[in-house]
Amino acid sequence: MLKTLRALRLFNHILLGLVLLILTGAFWNNGTTLLKATKQWWLRRITRLLGMEIEILGNFPERQDTGLLFVSNHVSWLDIPVIGGLTRLNFLSKAEVRQWPLLGRLAQTTGTLFIQRGSGDSDRVAKQIADYLAEGRSVLFFPEGTTSDGSRLGRFHPKLFRTCEHIETSVCPVVIHYQVDGSEHNPVAFVGDDEFTSHLWQLLDHSRIRVTVAVLPARTVSASALDADIRAIRSEMAAQLALLQTQQNQYQCSMA
Repeated sequence: MLKTLRALRLFNHILLGLVLLILTGAFWNNGTTLLKATKQWWLRRITRLLGMEIEILGNFPERQDTGLLFVSNHVSWLDIPVIGGLTRLNFLSKAEVRQWPLLGRLAQTTGTLFIQRGSGDSDRVAKQIADYLAEGRSVLFFPEGTTSDGSRLGRFHPKLFRTCEHIETSVCPVVIHYQVDGSEHNPVAFVGDDEFTSHLWQLLDHSRIRVTVAVLPARTVSASALDADIRAIRSEMAAQLALLQTQQNQYQCSMA
């Protein structure tokens, strides 16, 4: 009964999001301050409805005239409400998300950019991201290009970092780590052939999800040294993720 009640509250919140699209004028202009603030509140509310307790390590950079390019490891669709509830930014998402019931419409109308994996349109998307940055709109993408169980960092796909060929680009790395007590495997991970609605329904079995978000120092990347810059960013993120995973393992051992 409690699980069903939680599901209804979440569904009502999603419907509210559609109403807010109209009230904030998102269908006509998805770059207003009102919409950005409303989107951040709406995403943060999702994490609370799902029982997420979020700890932030470090500080998100202050807003600048030019937007920042955020990169993060990728564990689940939940990465988006977690990070988007903490700071105002737009996301780059796989094209399939556009077809998700209700949420796809919300994402598209609030300024999410989409990329078709394997289509070879990364150059076009890199230019779209650069245009957003020039407008002062920050963007987050997941350089692994796919999700994992969250225990380690996969290899990075470098093409979308080529925004620096169009505009001076500062990259802020973010590392996200989930912990659900009593679960042998990470139930937050959304991998392989997982289906959205069934994954969400299973998540509602857990009343508490602990999330750590580590914000690493931003750095400027350049086209002339891009490969080295990407390696350095990935190395910093991998070290941070390994630290968080070690702390989780130690905690689990202490509770055993």
